[in-house]
Amino acid sequence: MTKTRKIFALSISLLFASVLFADMVVPISALPQPAQSFIQKTFPGAQIFKVERDDGKFKAKLNNGVEVKFFPNGEWESIDSDYTPIPITVLPNAVQNTVKNSYPQALITDVEKEFGNYKIKLNNMMELFISGSGQLMGQKMDD
Repeated sequence: MTKTRKIFALSISLLFASVLFADMVVPISALPQPAQSFIQKTFPGAQIFKVERDDGKFKAKLNNGVEVKFFPNGEWESIDSDYTPIPITVLPNAVQNTVKNSYPQALITDVEKEFGNYKIKLNNMMELFISGSGQLMGQKMDD
């Protein structure tokens, strides 16, 4: 096999691997109905402009700078926002109260569910770790 053919074969293999393991763009209609309802309720007026599917999970990108990742059943896993504050109402009441009591003036910019707990980033550069029952388990400056 010539050097050119080896390079070509390697290039094709790398291309195939990148396609195989990349997020796949899917139609908006592929997003589970609970996920679509969540977006409409939580971010009224926002439009979904891209949906990706990877390993059964979904990632929806909205025209307001918000990106929401969903489990296969349509329940949200994480919400990340560049410009739009994330409504505190996405959190259980006990977690909402902890955030409000800890930093009443701060806005949520990122939230992630982790094994029944929540990792919440605020616009004041604080990162909170709160249990599902509302207990503040830790906090740190987000770098």
